[in-house]
Amino acid sequence: MRFNKTTLAIFLGLSLFQGVAQAAPVLSLDNTHAESIAATNNAWVEINTTTFENNIHTLQKKLNKGTKMCAILKGDAYGHGIDLLMPSIIKTDVPCVGVTSNEEARLVRESGFKGQLIRVRTADITEIESTLGYDMEEIIGDLDHAQAINTLAKKHGKEIRVHLMLNTGLMSRNGLEMKTEQGKQDALKITQLPDLKLVGMMSHHAFTNMDAIRDSIKNFKEQTSWLIKTANLNRDEITLHASSSFASLSIPEAQFDMARVGSALYGILTTSHPEFKPLIQMKTRVASVKTYPKGNGVGYDNTYILKRDSKLANLPVGFSDGFSSAMSNKAYVLINGHRVPVVGSVSMNTVMVDVTDLPEVKSGDEVVIFGKQGNDEITQSDIQKWGGMHVVELSSIWGETNPRIVTTGL
Repeated sequence: MRFNKTTLAIFLGLSLFQGVAQAAPVLSLDNTHAESIAATNNAWVEINTTTFENNIHTLQKKLNKGTKMCAILKGDAYGHGIDLLMPSIIKTDVPCVGVTSNEEARLVRESGFKGQLIRVRTADITEIESTLGYDMEEIIGDLDHAQAINTLAKKHGKEIRVHLMLNTGLMSRNGLEMKTEQGKQDALKITQLPDLKLVGMMSHHAFTNMDAIRDSIKNFKEQTSWLIKTANLNRDEITLHASSSFASLSIPEAQFDMARVGSALYGILTTSHPEFKPLIQMKTRVASVKTYPKGNGVGYDNTYILKRDSKLANLPVGFSDGFSSAMSNKAYVLINGHRVPVVGSVSMNTVMVDVTDLPEVKSGDEVVIFGKQGNDEITQSDIQKWGGMHVVELSSIWGETNPRIVTTGL
């Protein structure tokens, strides 16, 4: 394993008290070399910031003229680590960042980011009050919530900038339903609240279906146009945004004034866009190698029976580290550039793989669970086929339960 020592950094997992469900283990401050991190932990993830910056540049080129990017860093940047990626966000002049938790907002602001910061979910009043100093814009989707935020703003003598979420994307989660007369009247009342500054209108698509998204876009245009005209709002002061990575790349007209993009930046889109590369790799190492006779069962409930005398490698990783038990007897990993099959049930901290045909495998050899090794690669489609899930679901677990190592270069 080789790392660029001049730009490599080890980042500590923080016990984040809000927003991040489980923090990666805290590493010793004396640990200054990535090799020692990889050698002394049962598993780790590598985050390539060069790839992240390339993905940003690629996406910037695909945005319409006049459309700005809002990089979605919710879920601690999908498990990649906000603190690891903010230097790249600032370096590439991304103007807007979207987060969900107060702790994520703190990390963004403490990185030195001075741009637009949006919470991309509704928050309760206590959450909002505790982050007034972070200059964060909030989402509203109903009149009662908007009135409560307005009262909070008045209490602190502070105008709070808000984005009105509409339910045109059929999420029925945060959005105001303007198909009803009551919804329209509530929207008008929201625009009149004196201590809120309406700076945006937004929606979110429930489907990755082109026809459904186009229908959502049509409704979004109609509803926002009606509200801007009826409430006599200044269109130049309202940012319209309703596109995810998928919508932004598939339907350019969905981009509107701003594109909220996440999975494309991390190279873990659920659709085929090979120009965006994953920046995360999940790795472990061989703990031990043992030979067992034909007919032996492997793991809990002996779900795999050896068909020959077999050499099995014990990997010190399991579902507690983000290696899903759904991949039992289905998945492959890379050892010395070769695919080897998982045999038996994945347990909490152990995975067994059959290395009978790789006589050179030994304790300490690097194992790639997701990513490249030699001329082969475990891809997103592999993970989906074996476990029925997307990497976007797993990366949060990988990043929050294992040490992260930053790498650079391609």
